[in-house]
Amino acid sequence: MLLTDRQIKNIFIYILPKFLGYGLNLLTLPILTRILSPDDFGVIVLALVFPTIAVAVVTAGIPFSVPRYFFEYHKDETALNRLYFSTQLYLLIMFIASTATVYFAKDFISVLITGATVYGIAVFISYITAYLGQVNQIYLRIYQNMEKATLHSVFVILQIVISIVMSLGLVLHYKMSYMGMIYGSFAGALISSLVMAFHFNKTVKAVFSRKILIENIKYGLQIVPKSFAGFINRFFDKYMLNAMLSISVVGVYSIGQTITNAIDVLMGNVWMAFRPAIYKEVFDKGDKASVGVGRLFSVFSFVTLLPLLLIILFAEEVIYIIAPPAYYGAVNIIVILAAGLTTQTFGISVGVQYEYSKKPFLIFPVTVVSTILNVLLNTFLIPRYGLAGAGFSAMASLSAMNFIFTYIGQKLYRIQYEWKTVISMYALIVSSMLTVLYFREMGHGHLYFYTAKLIYIALFLLVGMRAKIITRESVAKVSGIIFKSSVA
Repeated sequence: MLLTDRQIKNIFIYILPKFLGYGLNLLTLPILTRILSPDDFGVIVLALVFPTIAVAVVTAGIPFSVPRYFFEYHKDETALNRLYFSTQLYLLIMFIASTATVYFAKDFISVLITGATVYGIAVFISYITAYLGQVNQIYLRIYQNMEKATLHSVFVILQIVISIVMSLGLVLHYKMSYMGMIYGSFAGALISSLVMAFHFNKTVKAVFSRKILIENIKYGLQIVPKSFAGFINRFFDKYMLNAMLSISVVGVYSIGQTITNAIDVLMGNVWMAFRPAIYKEVFDKGDKASVGVGRLFSVFSFVTLLPLLLIILFAEEVIYIIAPPAYYGAVNIIVILAAGLTTQTFGISVGVQYEYSKKPFLIFPVTVVSTILNVLLNTFLIPRYGLAGAGFSAMASLSAMNFIFTYIGQKLYRIQYEWKTVISMYALIVSSMLTVLYFREMGHGHLYFYTAKLIYIALFLLVGMRAKIITRESVAKVSGIIFKSSVA
């Protein structure tokens, strides 16, 4: 099974806004890192600790259930209208109630997270931003399922541009420090949310269905434990770094994560193009889609792991360009976290196995194991190894979670993975991480270092050729689509 021309084109359309977003971020980071201190970046990160988990609970997992039920109802317009209206009404009511509650409790929450009341308003604005962000994800995932890649990208670009422009203006002109960044993100989420809500609901009829809403909540609540595990994996290390070291160290760590997240987001956006093809195959053909899905997974892994390899190999150069010496400690963090993201190729794609079998509740025990492992590793490694300890803890817990997800997923719906190809790519990623860390520790000459980097890139491309992912036909096909898009 191969991707159609339209699906290949959609990959580039989905990636475009993220390249634009991270391109703008890379251009602005040299400015921001010279105006904002590591402490300021630490506050921005910690202000999101409470909103992340609170929004996941309040929304009851609906941002994940609605896209799933889209595939079940996509041939029934009446059911789709009921799905859209009922879930949006619920989210609006919960937004009003929860926002009022968080406003009155903001100072108390700030003390729990940061140890000071002065960041209460930062927590409150971050909560609204996080909630609107989840609402936006529903619209974007539905557009993705409809394969409306261009429309999806337009809205993503709108939010990115508004957030970055507003953040820069508030920080540079109004000298608002970390609050300028927080208000900038809020403006981007608010404006894009209003525009998308208006556009999306132009044809949606106001028909409420209690049955469909309850069905979505029941399904969504099964996803909440995974969201909670994600919260622990994303923020417990920062909480520990702040408690045991300083908020400044949290800021350095967050810069490393910001760079690494570019690849994580890239994976998610490439998956947007693969997802409709894979889901339709599985939902329409059942077990007969196993081989084709395995092939698509190899292609997906190659496309997403190649930039992951590049960021590992050139993390040092990236940080030296965009940040002053106070942030150089983020280099090893980028290398370690990027290597840990390797297993996300499985973590993203196994969702089809759980959703097809309607057994997302099996996610809960896996998230419990991952959360416990994350807490134990951070508690043990951060006091001893500081930033590197936090990085290796994140790498180990994420990898363990994704491998367990995959093992269980194979019991629910067996995918015939091309293991030889996948393992070869994984081995090169891990080996490149160890090589980079070794050269940075030993301080060998740059000639040997860059020779090793070129060898890893060549070997990875060779794996793609032997797996027949890189062929004359595929290169010509992709080149043709890029050329046509650029001419258009």
